[in-house]
Amino acid sequence: MKSQLVDLIERLLLDCGSKGGVVVTRDVKTLRARVEAEGDGFITITLPRYCRDFERCLDSGRLVPGAFRGFTPKGSGIPAFCSGFLYKIFDRVGKVREDASIDCIRAIRQICLFGKKVKRPCSSERELAAIERFKTCDDEVTDVQSHPLFQRYKRVAREILSSLDLYDPETPCELEIMPDHGPGAVRERVKSPNKKWFALSRWPARLQAVGLTHRRALFGSERLPFEDALSIPLDGDEDDSLAVTFVEPEDEDPVRVVFVPKTQTAPRVIAIEPCAMQFAQQGLWRRLRAAIEASPITGGRVNFTDQSVNQSLALQASRDRLMATIDMSDASDRVGLEHARALFSSDPGLWSLVEASRSRAAELPDGTLVHLKKFASMGSALCFPVEALVFFTSIVSIRLARKGLFPTKASILAMSKDVYVYGDDLIVPADEAPAICEDLESFGFRVNRSKSFWNGNFRESCGVDAFRGELVTPVYLRNDVPADSGDVEGLLSLTATVRQLEKAGYFRCAFLLREAVEQWLGPLPVTADDSPAMGWTCCSDARPLQRWNRRLQRAEMRAWVATPVMSDDPLDGHLALAKCFRPSSGVGALIPDLVMRDAEHLSASPRRSVLALKQRWVPCT
Repeated sequence: MKSQLVDLIERLLLDCGSKGGVVVTRDVKTLRARVEAEGDGFITITLPRYCRDFERCLDSGRLVPGAFRGFTPKGSGIPAFCSGFLYKIFDRVGKVREDASIDCIRAIRQICLFGKKVKRPCSSERELAAIERFKTCDDEVTDVQSHPLFQRYKRVAREILSSLDLYDPETPCELEIMPDHGPGAVRERVKSPNKKWFALSRWPARLQAVGLTHRRALFGSERLPFEDALSIPLDGDEDDSLAVTFVEPEDEDPVRVVFVPKTQTAPRVIAIEPCAMQFAQQGLWRRLRAAIEASPITGGRVNFTDQSVNQSLALQASRDRLMATIDMSDASDRVGLEHARALFSSDPGLWSLVEASRSRAAELPDGTLVHLKKFASMGSALCFPVEALVFFTSIVSIRLARKGLFPTKASILAMSKDVYVYGDDLIVPADEAPAICEDLESFGFRVNRSKSFWNGNFRESCGVDAFRGELVTPVYLRNDVPADSGDVEGLLSLTATVRQLEKAGYFRCAFLLREAVEQWLGPLPVTADDSPAMGWTCCSDARPLQRWNRRLQRAEMRAWVATPVMSDDPLDGHLALAKCFRPSSGVGALIPDLVMRDAEHLSASPRRSVLALKQRWVPCT
């Protein structure tokens, strides 16, 4: 794939040159020479660094001294590589032109970032560095109780928590949750969904102590009318559905830290939770999400599923420059336990559930056991909501402190109106951004300043990259070209990449990837975006078999469709009943709606992340 990756970038250069009116002959020669000397790292590491410097220049409004290191400079500090595009963006003295070419800005980002996210394992040196970074981040989590912002932070948190509709008015002291299994991996290495129910046999005594008993966790509130007839035997009888062992804190399993491919620069670090912890976290996560999204303070400002809020704000800010986009570095690893404890300090009952659902230790890939100072690593279901609330509360507290306002319901509501949080993507007023970043870092967090923008016309948030109101988001290559037809994930990923390239007008590159896919699957037809069939957006000579479906009264064609691979996964008894009464929506309802499941869900389950390609009849497009 090494030569293939070079060929793809060469095709992209030609496509971008045609769209931007730039001759790229010398750029192609430079590309091939650098890759021959440096390997694919030039594409996956060096070019993304080039783009990072380019974005800093856009934000500064001029060429930044020291940018584009490792590239031969020409006049005004413009590097020779891609200079044809850069001269249409910067003037002779290095300032961003008033008529800067959006096509050329988009071209540089596309060329430099196309290979950034290809899934390849990092070098062992970089993985070792990631382990050390994990340890260092945890060591650097500081006690913030003595920080000048701490008491104001607690007052703001109290008002935010009081605005959350977490409790039933009839039972204001009881928080109803319905735990459930998440879709991800668990420490016990259980792969099938139904087998996760058996992994609950190790139940943390901490959860039992705070009232989330094993029986209530499985079947919900004791006020459910059907629950009186159900019980989980705990005495080890031979007809038990599940013999439960209560695990003391010192015997709890730590989270298992693993590396997931992200970029060639560094892997993504994920903590895989024990099954029982994940089970409890999922219930709390759904309850918190519903309350946060409905709160008069956080609703519409702290989002978990709708990225469009941040995306539209980033696009608008690239035009009027009124808002800043801020990205946090090592976001989850720097939210300390003290940040979370202070956040929930006004509701000890809720905090007891949250803290009991938190794993206290992590086992690193080298076998090292770390007792965590951070609240939770990425992988915990509570990481995302707690992280978002902590950042939101911190920023509102900072704005109040900077303006000399006492935290009241009215002042908190006023200071929250221009704050938007989606995980570690933050949007705040541009004129306040430098002060907010400074105070966030003094409060124990770290701002990724290379991906935070508030000066110029470039903005980036939640997958939207924009300049002067125009989208300049690149297409990313996620997978290498498959070596055989059995790599279904790779074929699906490349097909999706081709469709994106075709829509963006990069046809030379798209056709090269099309040839790689059709080498294994044969010619693919043109298909609509909502079709389940694999296919392209345009220009296909494929003529699939067609028929008229009398029963459905529609024309159909025979095409490749990705289908799940099923495996035997039996579940019966009390555990099967508990699974059937998981809520489909509206966490906290007294009688949850039955989840719409496959008829065979108690006997077979799809294998996680395993798909097969089969010929199916699908509607013609």
